[in-house]
Amino acid sequence: MRLGFVGTGNITEAIVTGLCTSSTPPGEIWVSPRNREKADSLASNYRGVVNVANANQTVLDNCDVVFLAILPQHKEEILPSLVFREDHIVVHLLAGTTIPEMVPLVKPAWRIVRAVPLPCTAIHVGPIAVFPDHEVVSSLFDPLGTVIAVDEEAKLETLAIITALLAPYYAMVETVVNWGEKQGIDRKDAASYTASMFGALSVIAQSRADGDLATLKKECMTPGGLNALAMEIIDSKGGFENIIPALEAVKEKVS
Repeated sequence: MRLGFVGTGNITEAIVTGLCTSSTPPGEIWVSPRNREKADSLASNYRGVVNVANANQTVLDNCDVVFLAILPQHKEEILPSLVFREDHIVVHLLAGTTIPEMVPLVKPAWRIVRAVPLPCTAIHVGPIAVFPDHEVVSSLFDPLGTVIAVDEEAKLETLAIITALLAPYYAMVETVVNWGEKQGIDRKDAASYTASMFGALSVIAQSRADGDLATLKKECMTPGGLNALAMEIIDSKGGFENIIPALEAVKEKVS
């Protein structure tokens, strides 16, 4: 199956890297020339698989599945000039843009799947939200992480909002690492230990099929213990409720 990418930014780079380094790499990928440096880098890294098109239309002419990875504010500028085929499967990655909004921009193509991949798809980990579920699209994403197919587009939009916490998460980890370094720990060791600890906690949380994270929190807090003390201090300073206004602000921005 031939894949094409209109838009060659960070997410395209991550998806293509993940696909090409998976156990079942695609036979042919076409990327648009808009970001020439990234496009040429991908073609150089994955010779014989990744091809740099001379125009966006060339991408569409040479693919069966087309990933739209352009900035949402550019969709009216770029998409109307492209000629889609009825047999195209369109994977749309544009933030804040619903499938009904995309329909007139990609017709006569009618199979449209909206997806929210993350940069970590490059190393085959992390969630990939999709709507609606589609066998071909899910099979492409399966090697790149955990595919979460939702039954309503509104649910996908909520999951997409949560991705705005990538930078805050790294900021939290950085804060811990900075503190460790000030205590005399080598920065690399502090970063490795902290990231590994949070990674392990995420694996445990993901294993809870019922989503009961409150129980996990309680299990970590021995009365009078260190975790209980840390939780008490954090709660007294406003706790993690400060995350909610951030999520609401992102929701308003993409609505």
